[in-house]
Amino acid sequence: MLVVEDEAPMLAQLELDLKLLGYQPRTAADAETARHVLSEERIAGILLDLILDEREETGFELLRWIRQHHPGLPVVVLSAANASSASIRRAFELGASSYFVKGAAGLGHIYSDLGARLAEGGGSRGGSYMFGRLEFDPVRRTVSLGSKQIRLTSQQTSLLVHLSHGSKAATAGDLIEAGLFRPDAARSTVHSALLTLRRKLDELEPGLGGRFLSSTARGYSLSSTI
Repeated sequence: MLVVEDEAPMLAQLELDLKLLGYQPRTAADAETARHVLSEERIAGILLDLILDEREETGFELLRWIRQHHPGLPVVVLSAANASSASIRRAFELGASSYFVKGAAGLGHIYSDLGARLAEGGGSRGGSYMFGRLEFDPVRRTVSLGSKQIRLTSQQTSLLVHLSHGSKAATAGDLIEAGLFRPDAARSTVHSALLTLRRKLDELEPGLGGRFLSSTARGYSLSSTI
């Protein structure tokens, strides 16, 4: 297991947790070291922080290199809290197996996903997510239920990715702050977009949108038991 993270406290925490979980983690604080480790050692999977040397582009370049030279490795991407929807889309397009926003998902959730990716033997699902009978593929921007399939917009895809990684419900303000809407967007605009997404999901099965994408006083969240 390789952990690529340039923040020393976070790197130490990830390394300690992975050791306690039974992994033998190797660490890299920069892209050059990560390439060296991957070239010299046998690595089963990667936790990759996109922001290296204070540049998101460095993380993207490393992700592209990993997919070119080690196409079968699962890569779980971590990003800063202010990640944009464009960054989420780009990470999946470059081959990320999963994408987590720091602080939006607990480390336990991240480790669980990493274990699932390793069990899959790499990226065999291409970064798709399963919610019971429902399969969400952020790369192809599709949601499937049995033989039925719908195609989402870029914004709808980013919304599902963001909500799927949250350990708690996300408010309209949270979604705006995450860069999924314009900074000056009204809360009603967010609600309208999510209602549209619900109606799109209803094309797969009547009432599916409301069961899968719930809205409460605490915010919006996804069900894992469709």
